[in-house]
Amino acid sequence: MKTTKTFTSLLFIILIINACSKGCPEGDKPFDKGVDKSYLPYIIPYSDTSTRLFLKNGKDTLLFKSQGLKETFTVEGVPEICDKYKLQQYSLKMAASDTDFFEVSFFAKVNSTLNYGKYNFNDQFMSKEIFDGALVLYYPPVIKINILNSVYDTVNVVSLKPNGNIYSKKYIGIIKIETSNSIYELIK
Repeated sequence: MKTTKTFTSLLFIILIINACSKGCPEGDKPFDKGVDKSYLPYIIPYSDTSTRLFLKNGKDTLLFKSQGLKETFTVEGVPEICDKYKLQQYSLKMAASDTDFFEVSFFAKVNSTLNYGKYNFNDQFMSKEIFDGALVLYYPPVIKINILNSVYDTVNVVSLKPNGNIYSKKYIGIIKIETSNSIYELIK
C-alpha cells in the first residue's frame, strides 16, 4: 500500500513538472521546426507562375496571378524564452488587384506534431487555423458542388461564420469564396 502511494505521488509530481515545462521544446539549442512538405501540393497547389480565372459576383472576370511561393521562418507563437527557436511557414498570394487577392499559408506550431493552414482574403483574416489533415483527408459526407457548370467532388469547406465559406479541392486549390459582400467562383 505504501509503495502504491509513493508511486502515485511520484507519478503525480512528474506529470506536474512535465505540464509546467511547455517552454522551449529543445532547450537552449537553435532549432527550426519544419512543416511536412508532402502536404504542400494539397494545401498550396499553386506555382510561381500559376494563374486562376474567377467570376466575381456573376459578372466580373478576374485573373488572379501568383506572387510566388515564399518560405519563411517565424517566431510567432514561440515563447519569449525560445529566442533561437523558429517555425517554418510557406505562403503564396494570388492577386488580381490590390483589393482582390487571397493568400494561403501552411505552417508549423511549437508544441504540436500537426501542421496548420489558413486563408487570408482581402486584408481580412478569413478563417480559423485548420490542421493539415483536415485540409488533405476528407471524411464523409463527401461534399460535391457545382460551380459554373463544373462539378467538383471531395471538396473541403472552411466555414467563415458569419462571413461565408471557402471551398477548396486537392491539387486545384480554392474553387469558390463566399463572403458577406462577394462571391468568387473558379472559371479555370
